[in-house]
Amino acid sequence: MTALSLDPAMKLVKIITLLISLTAVLHTSGQDISDFTAQHYTSDNGLPQNSVMQLRKDKNGFVWMTTQGGLVRFDGTHFATYNLRNIPQLVTNRIIELGHTGDSSIYFKDTSFKVISFDQNNQPYVLHPRLRNTSVILRSLNDQVDVIKNLIPADRRAVESLFGTFAADSKYYQVGAPGDGFLCVGDIFVMYLHQKKLRFRKTFDTATLAYDKAGMLDNSMYFVEPNGHILRIDSTGKESTVVTRIAGGGIIDFGKDAHLYQQGKRLFLRNAYTFYELRADESKELICKPILKTEDIGDITSYLNIPESGIQVVGTHTNGVYIFRKKQFKTVGIPGTSNNFYSQHLYKNNGILTDHGAILTTGTITGDPFPLFSRAGILVDRDGNVWLHRASRYVEQHSPDLKLIRKFYLDIPFGKFAQTADGTIWLNSSSGKLGKIDGDSIRWLNLPPKQAQTFFPANNTEFWTSDGKGLFLTNVAKLTSREIPGTAGKEVRAYYLDKRKTLWAGTYGQGFYAVRNGKATALPLDRNGYLLAVHTFLEDRKGFLWMTTNHGLFKCKVQDLYDFLDGKARSVFYYYYDKSNGFANNEFNGGCDPPSVAFPDGKFSFPSMEGLVQVYPDSVIDILPNSRILIDQFVVDGKQQPFSSDLRLPPSFNRIEVTLASPYFGLPENQYLEYNIKGLDDEWYPLNSNLTITLNRLSYGNYALQVRKKAGFGRNNVNLLVKNLTVNPFWYQTWYAILFAVCLLAFSFYVVVKLRYHYLTQRKRQLEAQVLERTRQLEYSNKLKEKITLLLAHDLQSPLHFLNLLSDHVTAALDKERFEDVRNGTAEIKKAATNIHAFVKEINLWTKSQQEGFFLSKRPFPFDGLADELREFFKEMLLLKNNTLEFVNPGNWELFTNREILKAVIRNLIDNSNKYTTGGHIRVELDKLDEKHLRLSVSDNGRGMSPADLSKINRRIENVLTTEGIEQSGRLGYQIIIDFVARLECELEVNSMVGQGTTVTISGLLQGQPNTTDAILTDTAPTDFTTL
Repeated sequence: MTALSLDPAMKLVKIITLLISLTAVLHTSGQDISDFTAQHYTSDNGLPQNSVMQLRKDKNGFVWMTTQGGLVRFDGTHFATYNLRNIPQLVTNRIIELGHTGDSSIYFKDTSFKVISFDQNNQPYVLHPRLRNTSVILRSLNDQVDVIKNLIPADRRAVESLFGTFAADSKYYQVGAPGDGFLCVGDIFVMYLHQKKLRFRKTFDTATLAYDKAGMLDNSMYFVEPNGHILRIDSTGKESTVVTRIAGGGIIDFGKDAHLYQQGKRLFLRNAYTFYELRADESKELICKPILKTEDIGDITSYLNIPESGIQVVGTHTNGVYIFRKKQFKTVGIPGTSNNFYSQHLYKNNGILTDHGAILTTGTITGDPFPLFSRAGILVDRDGNVWLHRASRYVEQHSPDLKLIRKFYLDIPFGKFAQTADGTIWLNSSSGKLGKIDGDSIRWLNLPPKQAQTFFPANNTEFWTSDGKGLFLTNVAKLTSREIPGTAGKEVRAYYLDKRKTLWAGTYGQGFYAVRNGKATALPLDRNGYLLAVHTFLEDRKGFLWMTTNHGLFKCKVQDLYDFLDGKARSVFYYYYDKSNGFANNEFNGGCDPPSVAFPDGKFSFPSMEGLVQVYPDSVIDILPNSRILIDQFVVDGKQQPFSSDLRLPPSFNRIEVTLASPYFGLPENQYLEYNIKGLDDEWYPLNSNLTITLNRLSYGNYALQVRKKAGFGRNNVNLLVKNLTVNPFWYQTWYAILFAVCLLAFSFYVVVKLRYHYLTQRKRQLEAQVLERTRQLEYSNKLKEKITLLLAHDLQSPLHFLNLLSDHVTAALDKERFEDVRNGTAEIKKAATNIHAFVKEINLWTKSQQEGFFLSKRPFPFDGLADELREFFKEMLLLKNNTLEFVNPGNWELFTNREILKAVIRNLIDNSNKYTTGGHIRVELDKLDEKHLRLSVSDNGRGMSPADLSKINRRIENVLTTEGIEQSGRLGYQIIIDFVARLECELEVNSMVGQGTTVTISGLLQGQPNTTDAILTDTAPTDFTTL
């Protein structure tokens, strides 16, 4: 169809209302819609690229923007960019569409017509593979309604025919059920769909349906026509040109530069740099409420209104994005002055008296009696009279119209005024004296010096006072003062007594206190410590307490303060305002009286370094930090992990990085996040500015990452994020490994006990055997001693008796001078003594061998040398028995043994053979037994042994070193021989026949090494051993 035009009557109406609309425009330009602060963001401070084409706010409070450099998410402080670098599904960084899913999550489309969204783990996924030349309601991945395919076939084909070869933009505006509503295709087609049917279709001659020229309001479509008129089409297809009227004003014609911005069910209009919110009244006129007026910020492309926080976002084609916040405070001043205000007082209900002059609704008064003395107090008493101080030596009383009534001379610097309930005017000096107006003079009280540098009436006779070093309750009738516990050293300068009779005291540098029940309690500070110096307290009608400081303005809920005092809360939420909210300077003034004013209509006024800051506290829109706390990324050792459910981490991980997000568009001071790792400790730590938590190497176990923030006023108004995570144990930390270890330990303990028991049992047996052996040895030794005693007595008796007789014979021969007999007798004595000495020596050697710890040393020696010694020893003995002695060593062998013991053994054997052989032959032969051992035999052809004697000797050999081997009636010679052969570690064999002689064989003698005749080899024995 052809674009609609106005009939002549309508033109006349327009002409008639033109003058009225001009007045409305002028009225609009004078409104406070320009009273905003602006934050400007470009590619220099966060954006990837400066073309911000579309804006959306999601369910979590993030603001999303489309740019040619990718999709951008803004949380009020940080920008996050999503493009080819971190979304692999994209084919280009250029985003052409931005919309909402069914739960108000974000989806976006690139130039390949692929639609992408984010899952619960903040990971991108393809919501629709290709959305081109159609219109689909994208509620979720599994809930999508194709508006065009939903039509009956004939209507579907009719609509599809409107799409050309190239992709055509289509916009769907839902009315009622999904699939019903307006559908715009391209720039010229608009139609209405209902119950799967095409109800009507309209065609414009020119491009009217551009993305910022159409919108829906109250189930009707509105279009900005090329001629600037606004066309309305309802669901029946009825068309009408609507009248646009300024809210509270006249008709306005915006012209062809008007732009429409759809935001849910709300519709906004922009004309040049002024934005309006549209509302259709009952007469179908569009009521246009001005909401924002900006400077020239470039070519505007998009607009987003966030009413709950009073924020408006404007995107531009080449100049980035702007964030506009409504200024909620107004600063007033007096022209021609410094506007550095201190004391102020309510004057005539809607005016203010200040040290620079009076500010009234009708103007300002700066003449007499102004200016006043800086920081001096001002009082308007109950009769409306004004008390002030403008000269260094006088305080003055003026009438309500500021005419001078009287003066009071001061000889000290002035402080402030106060009036008690009984009408008395009180004042103090800056030096700390307290007095009152008494007739036409000032009567000073006799209080301690500097007692009342500041004061505040509690009643007619009691005052709260401070000397700069504490707070006191002073009784002016009794002239007594009582210091309030907990205020020592505190300089109190601000007082406020609330309805509950609690005194709120502000100090300069020591925080603020609540005084009740006779003691003071310190209140918690803000995180920056600005509340160390509190200049004033004002309580508004909604129960908020406002406090000024040197660094801005605070308010908190009075009930929150009482909850803290009563132990019901551990912290207090303070809402902070700085100069971005509308005042010129963050430093407010204190140390004056009154330090603030509350008007009867509820308006507050605070003195600052640059003007009086005024606000209607009940109308302030606070941007509370009540958004959710979200996990943006959960990275373990450089790899992102899903975080929509509880996490299980391997025990070998090294580092966790958790990036959080919590959108907030107010001042950063008002959002404070802190975290705790439950299971690690109980401390809460502040989150850094990047909202990143880094954890290194957690031991195995269950943990809970907790992040919290105060979401606003109220003791339980806390947003909390809890993410459970479990660190798996190493295999050796698992319960079954521990159980195995316990079992192994128990088994090991059992084995150790068992082994120990076995060892002790064996040791017991060994000790028993040793005891038994020792007992046998003792028995053997005792029997041996008995035998030795008997044998010594027997064997030495005859030689000694022989020596006695021989000595008598020699003595008699000497008396008779038979010198030859003397010589022969002496020789016999020598021989007998030699034999006795040899016998004793052998007995001594044998006795040593019986001692405990006896150690036998061995060395190599030639056998022939030993044979020569023995041959010489027995030379004369053999002659007496007419025996011969022969030594045979065919191999000239050397022996490796103990020479002395072997010599004693051979000597005893030869001696026995010589005793029991007469006229016979004794043979000592050394021959080879095997490769390492030799065999020594001593044989004779004497009378031999009886079988009984031979049996006794063999029994001794078998029971060597035992008591069974000792016979009391046996001879000592063979006892020594048997024991010595055992000590030499050799075997002894005795063979004898009566009348044929005896052969004794010693087997197992070690052969000495050749060419070692000069070497001396000895066994190494401990120092406490007896060595032979």
